[in-house]
Amino acid sequence: MQRFLAVAALGVLAVLASGCVTATESSGASASRGRLIAEARCASCHAMTGEAEPGRPPAFATLAARYRAHSLRNRLTEIDETGHFNMPPLRMGDADVADIAAWLDSLPLP
Repeated sequence: MQRFLAVAALGVLAVLASGCVTATESSGASASRGRLIAEARCASCHAMTGEAEPGRPPAFATLAARYRAHSLRNRLTEIDETGHFNMPPLRMGDADVADIAAWLDSLPLP
């Protein structure tokens, strides 16, 4: 009987813990990978932290506030395929776009 209760308790804990996984984590997107991709591909123009210098593209914190979750992924996909203003198409693919979106979505709002 004690073994049954222990197994049942572990099962309940597993079910409760599974609800703690965020949508981003369950989709396979990684905020840490997204930050690395942004540093490698985007930081030469966009500020990684703080505010953008006058006349420069917006900082990532500004972009995170402007586009959240679903619309952010859509916007990144569009830029990936067609570019944006002076930005060339990024040609990163869906997984990289999802990772960058996950990282931007993890940034605190200003």
